[in-house]
Amino acid sequence: MKPRNKKIAFFDRINTTQNKIIMKTMFLCLFLSISFAYVSEKTGWLEIDWKIIFIPALLVLQIIIIGTALKNRYKKH
Repeated sequence: MKPRNKKIAFFDRINTTQNKIIMKTMFLCLFLSISFAYVSEKTGWLEIDWKIIFIPALLVLQIIIIGTALKNRYKKH
């Protein structure tokens, strides 16, 4: 049976529960870092370089990937 559309089939493959949790975690981390940067910039508490605002979300993604890889490596079969 032929897939109805390659884009839809690809989206169905990556649209899993685990991936949804990872994406929500990344968006939450990104939202929190942008909110913190905005508030501290407006109050004058910190000088924020807006070029590095995405680093916390990338760090969370790396931690999730490494944790998942380690969990899969030492999983008992």
